[in-house]
Amino acid sequence: MAKSMFPKLVILLSALGVMAPAQADWTLSDSSRIGFVSIKNNSIGENNAFERVSGSISASGQVSVSVDLSSAETGVGIRNERLQKMLFEVASFPTATINSALTDSQIAVLRAGGVQAESVSVNISLHGKTVSKIANVSVSSSGGDVRVTTTQPIVITAQEFGLEGGVAALQQIAGLNAISRSIPVTVDLRLTAD
Repeated sequence: MAKSMFPKLVILLSALGVMAPAQADWTLSDSSRIGFVSIKNNSIGENNAFERVSGSISASGQVSVSVDLSSAETGVGIRNERLQKMLFEVASFPTATINSALTDSQIAVLRAGGVQAESVSVNISLHGKTVSKIANVSVSSSGGDVRVTTTQPIVITAQEFGLEGGVAALQQIAGLNAISRSIPVTVDLRLTAD
């Protein structure tokens, strides 16, 4: 009986191979955003975002995201300028990058459709430093389009990226008692199959 099942299994697997979706790359759309919360005087939280984010996920699972640090939007023009010049130092460090390598099972989730929770190891490069973090995300895909959103904020610190001096300068120029050195970051990436 086992022998008679083998040819049927080969035929089934061959058919599935023919019907499997083609290898594809995914490119970030303009509607992708990375947000962050700043907390001043230990009690006032402010939602901010980077408005220019680009990148892709290759068919082999290589994730590459670039964040234009000059696109930080806080809702206050002078604060945007101060972040660019005093904290991020965009003249020397214009972008931050996020890189990752997805596993075969995570790539399968992108192709399969539906919604799936995943934990992904990411390398964040900012201000000349690279730090590894775990990102807990929800991945939803439909019709070749993919959306990746954080289910928990990714917490980064000024110390990890050598930004403590910039935070202190911002605190002084704004006349604040405190600015938090720990920043929760959220991700909302929308990708389209190429």
